[in-house]
Amino acid sequence: MCLAASQSRYLFLTGRKSDVEYNISINSMEKMALTRQQSDLSKEYYAKLKAKTISYYNNGQYNMMDYGYLMGNGLDTISKLLKGDSSGMKKDNSMVLTDSNGLVVMSDRYAGILQSVLGSGCIDGNGRGGTFSIDKIPEILHQLWGSYSAEDFKDVINNKTVSSTWEGGARTEKTKSGEVVSTGGTQDNTDTISSKLETIVNYFYPIFQAAAMNGWTTEYNKEMEHNSSYVSDALVTGIFQLEQIDTAGAYKPDSSLSYFVTSGLVLERTDSNVREEVTAWYNSEKEAISEKEGWLDLEISDLSTELEAINTEMESIKSIIQDSMNVFDWCTG
Repeated sequence: MCLAASQSRYLFLTGRKSDVEYNISINSMEKMALTRQQSDLSKEYYAKLKAKTISYYNNGQYNMMDYGYLMGNGLDTISKLLKGDSSGMKKDNSMVLTDSNGLVVMSDRYAGILQSVLGSGCIDGNGRGGTFSIDKIPEILHQLWGSYSAEDFKDVINNKTVSSTWEGGARTEKTKSGEVVSTGGTQDNTDTISSKLETIVNYFYPIFQAAAMNGWTTEYNKEMEHNSSYVSDALVTGIFQLEQIDTAGAYKPDSSLSYFVTSGLVLERTDSNVREEVTAWYNSEKEAISEKEGWLDLEISDLSTELEAINTEMESIKSIIQDSMNVFDWCTG
């Protein structure tokens, strides 16, 4: 019975020893994985610290670059322009936002206007539109700001005096709030209207001229809508480009990001607030890894202690089995 019990116990310990050794091996591999994770985390942390944000300065503070600053946002932009308020607007109207393929990045609002003027077939399934005639731009601007006719915009683009006649000797304009204002047909008012038209044309004509000459795209709009830093990040990584167009709508050579930074049109900087957020994120992730390592170290230590005890007991049982076997004379010769 002693021999049988010892053998049974030995077999049980052999199985348990195998399990413990397996668990130690698994925990050791997990610890190695955490070491690699810590190394990758450190690399990501220092990369984030070095990362630049593309910004602009307005109202006494730095603001992360967004689509509205570079391309406007339609009616609100026009309302501000007509009030002489250029805060939060680019300093150079010839600067436009494109993707790495040179396609002008168009908001859904602008794309809708292009479709209404050019037809629904002007955009493909990927959200990209081709080139079109610049003769369509006056109608596009009319769709953008309906207070003035396409003929009015055409006259201003061609440096002519506004020539449209006003029904009943008066004209109506829509204000930002949607209020309809009646304007008399005097020479002074004509000059005022011409000035407003010029203001709108100066800002928006280069955008649509670049799209007409080079094509356009809406494929990034969802990313821009859900990620406030997308434009800045895309400019840093090269997904987006800034281009400066000439009077014909072609891109000027060497319009790299560094050119616009050097020209002071945009700012490339590391925000201290971002550094603080990145450091807080790094410390939190590092602490989580350290906690996992601590639990693994404790478990490996407990398993190692158990393994040592198993080995000691197995040696003892082997001795008992050997002594028991020596009692019998297996030789029957």
